[in-house]
Amino acid sequence: MQSFWIQIVGTKDTGKTTLLEGITRELVRRGRTVCYVKHTHQELPMDSPDTDTARLAAAGAAVSVLAGASTTTAYRSSGKERIENVSFREAFPGEIVLAEGFKSVRGRKIAIAGGDLDIASLEGVVAVIGTAPDGFGGRVFGPGDIAKIADLIEALAAIPDDQTWSTRIIVDGREIPLNAFVQDVLATTLKGFCSSLREGGAERTIEVRCRLARDEEPARDPGVD
Repeated sequence: MQSFWIQIVGTKDTGKTTLLEGITRELVRRGRTVCYVKHTHQELPMDSPDTDTARLAAAGAAVSVLAGASTTTAYRSSGKERIENVSFREAFPGEIVLAEGFKSVRGRKIAIAGGDLDIASLEGVVAVIGTAPDGFGGRVFGPGDIAKIADLIEALAAIPDDQTWSTRIIVDGREIPLNAFVQDVLATTLKGFCSSLREGGAERTIEVRCRLARDEEPARDPGVD
């Protein structure tokens, strides 16, 4: 299964965050783990310019992390990130990523009617909260239909019964589609490697990240001086 994330889109003051709160509570009640991502056009402050994280970011650190007793906050200097990358980095397989916003990004969306949102122009809308546009073929819910909305999200996020592992690969920022067989083969192979390196072998989550340590020099033609 590829990374599962769904966008909740709508104009300002149409109840996006309230809806997301309700969906999150319902999914957590059902035993799901939820990751929340919000899109913003504003630059996020680091409390104040004289904090250690801000000073190190200004010095050129790619990531400045503040690790506290109960929370960890990371500030990344990579600029605008694709939702696929955020989902891959922050959420484990099997978790549900609820993304607030990202209207222009391709992906499945639940749109909240109201304001000047042109739902018919959006790509990937699977459900509408409120009044749907003429000809819409997806699901339509009311703001209070939290359990039914959660049912839809769980159905979209379901892993096939014959699939053992959920495996994802990102290459240079893009996720490579993998069928269930390939996902199981890759994960089982990695599990075998891990089991040979340590006793036990009861792995449930395996994370592997590969990055070229240095740029490779182009191959030289042996016939050219």
